[in-house]
Amino acid sequence: MRRFFSCFLAIFVSSFFFSCSDSEADVIAANATAVFDFSDEESVPATRLAVFFQVANEVQRTESFTVSSNGSGYYWTVSNPSVFTAMNKSYAYSVNLSPPSGENIAVGPYSVKYYDAAGKEDQFDFSVSYNEALVSAKSSEVKELLPSAVENIAIYSDSGELLFMGKAKSSWKTNEDILKDYKLAQTKRICYVTPGNTVICMMPEEKLKAEN
Repeated sequence: MRRFFSCFLAIFVSSFFFSCSDSEADVIAANATAVFDFSDEESVPATRLAVFFQVANEVQRTESFTVSSNGSGYYWTVSNPSVFTAMNKSYAYSVNLSPPSGENIAVGPYSVKYYDAAGKEDQFDFSVSYNEALVSAKSSEVKELLPSAVENIAIYSDSGELLFMGKAKSSWKTNEDILKDYKLAQTKRICYVTPGNTVICMMPEEKLKAEN
């Protein structure tokens, strides 16, 4: 989970896909990403929803929030959620909203209800969409199912620290080339990201060094 979180947060911070609003509501923007996490080449992906929303007040005062799928009826309540501030904007988020056992992340309208420490609340609506063929796909089929996705690479140390996230350098023809630039690197994951960060597909982890 730590490796997924660090990779996802790096993608989010680099893009800042929220737009500003003239509303004085506490929640001024919200968006969600359907995440498909492939553990190996044969298994179908684990799925989860990652939700970030921008708040106008002090984000540290966030008490909790509830994300609801309007169509399916299921919801998640996140107490003491993670928060951060970047470029003078404040966000509360969760990157690990898993669907009920045996179900997939529902497409369609959602809403987030936000509660602060003073007991105030606000609601913001958003939507989730993705190619539903992804839920039963293998990792080798992702590029065909997401033709407009951008390919990024995440490089990790043995302890799970994210060393690099972004488009692969043109000089990286082999794993040995990556290791020349990142001496502590141990593994990599290819990440396919659609425009607007609506979908992220995490490919299986690959070792950069040959095993003895």
